[in-house]
Amino acid sequence: MTRQEKKDKESCTAVFCSTSRELVNLMKESNRKLDILINMNKGSLEINQRSHEKQESLSQELKPVIIPDALSLISVPKVLRKTIIALYKVEKATAEDLSHETKRLRAIESQKANQLVRLGYVEKRREGHKVYFYINECEANE
Repeated sequence: MTRQEKKDKESCTAVFCSTSRELVNLMKESNRKLDILINMNKGSLEINQRSHEKQESLSQELKPVIIPDALSLISVPKVLRKTIIALYKVEKATAEDLSHETKRLRAIESQKANQLVRLGYVEKRREGHKVYFYINECEANE
């Protein structure tokens, strides 16, 4: 091997070593940045999970409010409107609760509420000795 070839080989080896060192340093820097991004992603995932859990707990706590629209109320016979408006206000009530709201006799409210049940605007459920009337949500949302 000639002297020139020997110098060329040493020069190539030096360039290769320096390039290799630069690549190693670049890889270390890239790995450091990737670690930072991974940690940031983990943090945002944890925040997103907590937010989702909080939103679910809030949605379970909040009851949907049924708001009557004018067309629904117009479709109800006039003599029954006072009862159904009172039921929209209290959401779930006995005939006695409705009578306090409408200032009519309990027997009248029981009769009106049962008419609304037969017409399909209201549903009723017995809980012990009491019968509760409530708005049929499917009808209210249509």
